[in-house]
Amino acid sequence: MTATLTDRFPVAPGTPLLGEVITWTCGGATVRHADLIAALTDAGLDESVARELAPRHAFTRACKKLSDARIIRQVAEDDACVEFQFTAESRDGDRYEYELETMLTLDKKTGKVTCELPGLATLAQEELDRCIAVRTGADLTRVVQKLFERSADLFPIRPQGGAYFCPAGHAPFVDRVQGLLGRLNGQLLRFPVPAGTAAGDRSVKEAVACGLAALIEEHHQAVAQFGRDTREDTLRRAAERIRATRLKVEGYAELLAEEKARLDRAVAAAQDELRAKVAELAATPALV
Repeated sequence: MTATLTDRFPVAPGTPLLGEVITWTCGGATVRHADLIAALTDAGLDESVARELAPRHAFTRACKKLSDARIIRQVAEDDACVEFQFTAESRDGDRYEYELETMLTLDKKTGKVTCELPGLATLAQEELDRCIAVRTGADLTRVVQKLFERSADLFPIRPQGGAYFCPAGHAPFVDRVQGLLGRLNGQLLRFPVPAGTAAGDRSVKEAVACGLAALIEEHHQAVAQFGRDTREDTLRRAAERIRATRLKVEGYAELLAEEKARLDRAVAAAQDELRAKVAELAATPALV
């Protein structure tokens, strides 16, 4: 008789969950920015993760369509405008030829496009306005990641990302994100991880420990880069991030098991490095 999954990993009724493995897709279609804001509001999520796209950044996207048969290069910028050179590209036999097509100016505040070729100006303005108004699937993925960064913890379960372990305490938040993606024709898949299976407990411990270790390594790297030009508020934020990581290690003590002691030492080392760096910078005389 073939063993079933429950035979291999017996789970008693009412077994508590360690959390869940989640993964999501945001669909290939674009979504209007206004619809994204409305969906975030309806789901009770932070709207600030979906900021307006600045005209200059939207124009970078617009260039992907406008660059057909031409080369677009930024040539100048001031506080108000960005200027681009449009160079037409053509092929004559086995050679490519290039000819100045026009200069285009983008108002960074209003998003208004001007150039000497009316037809191209109209095309550029339409594409720019479209890019400002819509968000791509990649944009939605970044929105979801920002939401989790602010409100919940995700621990990658594979080096390439795309699938994550989320501790059980964040389940209500995951519910809201799932609702958001449903409104935007996306999908969030959830696979509960029960407590009490040897493989599940070990895998969760390793995923959480690796995720926290990577976070601590980021602290080490940040401290190593601090120098005499580092602002005081930057040092203060670094100290706050290290303290937040220490609290995470404490909060996930049960999931971490024996890994907690190692991570405690690593966080303490990061704190010591930051204190030593602050003392070093305070003792270094400023250049005259």
